[in-house]
Amino acid sequence: MESSKPEILIVDDRVENLIALETLLSDFNVAFIRALSGNEALEKTLTHDFALMLIDVQMPEMDGFETVSFIRNINKSKHIPIIFVSAIYSEDFYKIKGVEAGAVDFITKPIIPELLIGKVKIFLELHKQKIERERLISELKEALNNIKTLKGLLPICASCKKIRDDKGYWSEVESYISLHSDVAFSHGICPDCMKKLYPDVYKKLQIKKRNDHESKIKNIDR
Repeated sequence: MESSKPEILIVDDRVENLIALETLLSDFNVAFIRALSGNEALEKTLTHDFALMLIDVQMPEMDGFETVSFIRNINKSKHIPIIFVSAIYSEDFYKIKGVEAGAVDFITKPIIPELLIGKVKIFLELHKQKIERERLISELKEALNNIKTLKGLLPICASCKKIRDDKGYWSEVESYISLHSDVAFSHGICPDCMKKLYPDVYKKLQIKKRNDHESKIKNIDR
């Protein structure tokens, strides 16, 4: 399922606790996805792309530690930041256990609003940066895919200089390069062709070039 807003998964077996979290974080422009159990949280994880998860530790059947361990075994959710929320477990032992299970933080109840809001703000900003980075990478890959590059051996006629393509057809050089690259052409005439095809013009250009050169030397001597 896709959402235009970042999605936060909130997991607690008590609905009133979920409502309290939503109220506390209501200033954020996010979509809250609720789960009332560890199993439901796993199901939601498979169908959503979460920016953050807030998971209660004490739940029946599957507690928060077990839930997070399973979530971390799902490829798409390996790196989603998870914050544990607990009203009972506040000792360092449980905080360490939470980190070992795969959480990035552990908040005890009663929740200090400013503390939770600050942490959520940071993780949402990191998620925003991740989305932007993925967008830029996607655009770069698309741009690279659109670049045409000539590679390999090109069969060229020794007489007329046409190029033979993979199907055996002979094409003018300009036509072939236009089809296989993004090169734009500008036309001119090289000195050898000028001398051969337009000898009078070539002679005048050479005289002018020589005179210009001599004039520069005179100016330098002065």
